[in-house]
This record gives sequence, structure tokens and C-alpha cells, in this order.
Amino acid sequence: MLEDRLTILLIEDNPVDTRLIREMCLDCETIDLDIQCESRLASGLARLGKGGVSGVLLDLNLPDSLGIETLTRVDTEFPEIPIIVLTGQEDQMIAVEALKQGAQDYLVKGLVDGNQLVRSIRYAIERKRMAVDLTRARDELEKRVEERTAELSITNRELEKQIMERRLAAEELKKSEERFRAIFEGANDFIFIKDLSLRYTHINPATAKLFGVTASEMLGKTAEDILNREVAQYIREVDLRVLRGESIEEISTREIKGVSMTLHEIRVPMHDGSGEIIGLCGISRDVTDLNSLQDTQKFASQEYRSEIMREVLKQAAFAASGKSVVLLLGESGVGKDYLAKYIHKRSNYSSGSYYSINCAAVPLELAESELFGHEAGAFTGAGRRKRGLLELAEGGTLLLNEVGELSPALQAKFLTFLDTRTFTRVGGQQNIRVNARILAATNRDLQHEISIGRFRADLYYRLNVFSIRVPPLREHLEDLAILVPELLSSLAKELQMSFSPELAPGEMAKLYNYHWPGNIRELRNVLERAVILSGGGTIKVDIEGSNTRDPAPSSSRVLNIVDTSTLADSMENLSRAMIEEALTRSKGRKELAASYLGISRYTLRRWIHKLGINVRK
Repeated sequence: MLEDRLTILLIEDNPVDTRLIREMCLDCETIDLDIQCESRLASGLARLGKGGVSGVLLDLNLPDSLGIETLTRVDTEFPEIPIIVLTGQEDQMIAVEALKQGAQDYLVKGLVDGNQLVRSIRYAIERKRMAVDLTRARDELEKRVEERTAELSITNRELEKQIMERRLAAEELKKSEERFRAIFEGANDFIFIKDLSLRYTHINPATAKLFGVTASEMLGKTAEDILNREVAQYIREVDLRVLRGESIEEISTREIKGVSMTLHEIRVPMHDGSGEIIGLCGISRDVTDLNSLQDTQKFASQEYRSEIMREVLKQAAFAASGKSVVLLLGESGVGKDYLAKYIHKRSNYSSGSYYSINCAAVPLELAESELFGHEAGAFTGAGRRKRGLLELAEGGTLLLNEVGELSPALQAKFLTFLDTRTFTRVGGQQNIRVNARILAATNRDLQHEISIGRFRADLYYRLNVFSIRVPPLREHLEDLAILVPELLSSLAKELQMSFSPELAPGEMAKLYNYHWPGNIRELRNVLERAVILSGGGTIKVDIEGSNTRDPAPSSSRVLNIVDTSTLADSMENLSRAMIEEALTRSKGRKELAASYLGISRYTLRRWIHKLGINVRK
């Protein structure tokens, strides 16, 4: 169906012909035409590039182009626009060639009237639209046929593989049935089978013992009948994915009969002779002791003193309650990985495993395999299938540390995963769906990286759903009183020391006076070196080449005794000077000033009020 008003571009260099053609078109009352004119091919192509043109009346011989080449250039650049050749040459061979090269019609000036011209325009537009629609439909059909053929090819290969596996299994079944039953009954691993209703149909003795029931009491029941609601709901979601054809491997921590256990679990769909899924089989192994050895991350047992860190943990706790991607920002060494584990431990994914990949430390050629895994033979040296960290993090959390270092190709692939929650291994074809919490961290300014073309803007917006800035250590030095004992305790365990190391008197002041460019990572290194060199006694820190702050206020610096009549006046002057010095050094931050003075912030507030000190921030 044609529009009420059509815009036709006339490319004609003869002003007389231009005027006559316009008059013929405009005199026709059967169709409303807007005739726009250009005298050269270049200007005509420029006008077509602006859009809104329904058809072209084209003279083949123009000042900047001659013959069929004129038609070819227009049709090549704008194949969707119908072209009617309107020329003064009555040449049958040229007419045939023009129609072959894409013209919808070939008209000769002086041999066509207005009605014929308008009718030709109408038919040309309709034919072109029909041709375009037909081409699109044909291309779409061919594409679908190709896709379907590829799918069928993959399916056929899988079916052939399954048929061969079932044939071999059938031949082996008679020989191994008794052996299998012995393994099933005697295995220490927990083995179970569920039907399509997710009811237990088979369990081995180890599974029955785990739940403290007999096999007959457990058969026919679901996870909801045995476990608490939250755990049972998660198991149901995983089982339903397996019944849809996925094979899932995960490590999760659950409370079973009042005991916290970490289980390495594998669930696979079970098929009948026709390939239909009839249930699932699961195998679980108790890896609680292994998990406890690996999970060495401890969190501060005391509340941070600084307002800024308390706010960070408040944001982290809020982020943990959801499922959105969290972006952690901050300098190197500030504890972004620590905060990521803090979020994981408080999230709905805490029963699963926590994994972290440093995108800056993995070679570019291996990064895709580390993250997404690979199939056997995907590249030289890939002798067997490898599951990537995304797949291993099923049911848990994955931190992409230094995400700003991802290559452009990996950025695109990871963006696709965030949108679909599916990916393919390197060299693989099957889409793998993963339910894992994604966290990202970087010390780069990603907006600057976007501006210089090193980071994708769409990936940044996908990652920056909820961002948390982790402050550098120099902005919350008052927390050293919490961090130092925690780090020393952790180091004592790692170094298998028989005593708990403590700082020698006056050593904490060195830590307060240092600006910590390497943040908490540098603090830990300084303490580790001090512990190793301590020889078993109290430890002294050695910050080589440190750019320390001004030393702590002392009486030699701040005591300025004037002629006063009482000791109380002198003590008040000394207190005022020390407090003002501490506030100056801490830039008005009362908690930090209190830590310099060795008093609580509440005591400091009472002194400020008593002495009438003006706090400048």
C-alpha cells in the first residue's frame, strides 16, 4: 500500500526536461507526488542518503556519470529504492541491460505522457517493495533452514553418541549389575535418584544414615519433607534445571540435622530408552574438612571505629541481601577481595563456593579458558575438558578482580553472559547456564577507560548496578587499632607460631604516622616482616623509606607554659594544645584525633566542650 504522499527524486541535468517531467507528474491527480530535483549524480546520491525518498527518476547521461554505470552506482548504494530510467535514448539493448542492472522500468523522454509516467512510478514502487519483502522472506527462510540444519546436525551427533553409549551400557549391564549394586550399597558418598516429581526413588545406605532415617522412610519423599524451607527451595530450583537437561556440579554448605556440612555435589539427568528425561541422579561427597582448611578468611571481630568503614560495611550488607552485580571500587590493596568475601558470606549464595580471578594476573591467551573453561582439543595442549570458574561457581560467588584488565573480546563475551546467564566453553557449542552471584572489583577509573576506548560502556553499566567505594587506609587510620591485632593473629596461625605477637610500646605510633600507599596489603607485609624478624618477643616495625606523617604531639612540642598562678591552668593549656594539635593533624576528624591522643572519641568530645575548642574541618 502506497503512502498518501510520495517523494520522488528526479536526477536530470537538462532544465527543460526537468520542468516538463515535473509538470507531467504534478498534473496527475491519481497520486500525490513531491518531485525533488538534482542535476548531478553526486548531489542525487547525497539527497538519497538523507532518506525519505520513495523512488528515483534517473537520466543515464549526467555531467558526472554516463550510461549504465549511473544506474549501477545508485542501485549499489541504495538497493531498496526503486529506480525508473527516464532517458532520451530509445535503445532496446540499453533498456534490457538497465532492467538487468536493477531498474524497475525504462522510459524514453517524448514517448511517455504524464499518466504513463505516474503509473510507472506507482508500479515500480510496489514491485520494489514486493521484491524486497520477497528477498527478506527468502533470506530469513534460508537462515532458519541453515540454523535448523546445524541444530539437527548437533542433535544427530548427540543421538548417535547416546545410542552408542546405551548399546555399550546394555552389553555391560549384565556383567556389572552385581558389582554396581555392591558399589552403590557400600559407597561412602551419598547417592540418590529422584523422579520427575523430585521424590526420592533410590538412596544408598550412606544417604539414609546422613539424614538419620531408614531407606524406606525416605523413599517417596521430597527435599521439602526433610530439609528446612530455604535449603529445600534452593535444591528444588537446582533439580528443576537438571530435569530440563542440565548437568550441575557445585560445592555448597548446608545444615543437616543441626550440623553444618560442606558437600561437593553432582546432579545429572536420567534418560529412558527413547532419550526422554525420567528423573535425575545425584552424588554428594562430604568435603567439610577440606573446605574449612581452604576457608581461612576471617572478618574483624570488632566493629570498625571509623564512620567511613562502618558505612562501607552497611552498604555491603545491603548489597548481600540481593542478587544484583556489585562493583567494588578502590585503590590496590584496600581490601576489595576481603569485602567481596564479606558480601558472599552474608548473601543467599553463602552455601556455595567463593571463587576469585585476578584478570590482570592471567595471560590474555588463557583468560577465556580460565573464566569459561574449554573442551578437549579446543587448542594445543587442551587434552581434556576443563570447567571454568564461572561453572565452578554454580550456586556460589565469583569475583572478577581487576575487571578493567579484561580484553575487549572477553568484555563482549562476559557482557553476553551477564545478559543471558549462559555461555559456551572455548571450542564448545552447548550453552551452559549458571546460577552464580557476580562481583567485580577494580582500581581503575572505568569511566576514563571508556573515554579512551579501553572498556565497553555497556559492560560498565551492566556491572555498575550497585557500586561500593572501598576507602584507602589513610582515610580511616583509626581502624588500625582493629586491623593490626586481626592481622597479627592471622599471621601467627599462618606461620604456625606458638605465641601471639604484640607490638612493642610506641610502635603503633609509627603505623599511625605512615601514609600507607599500599594500603592494607602493605600493612600486612610490614607486620609479616616484623613478626618474622621479631625472634619471639614483642615486634618492632620497620617502614623503610616511609613518607611518615608529622610525629604525634608531645609535651616538648605543644607545651607552652605562660605565667600562670596554678598547676590547673598549666594543665588546661597543655590539654588544649594537645587536643588542637591532634585535631589539626586529623583535619577535624574526631575519631582519628582521639586515637592519636589515646582516648575515646566520647572523652575527646567532653574535653572539646569543656575547653570551648572550635573544631575546624
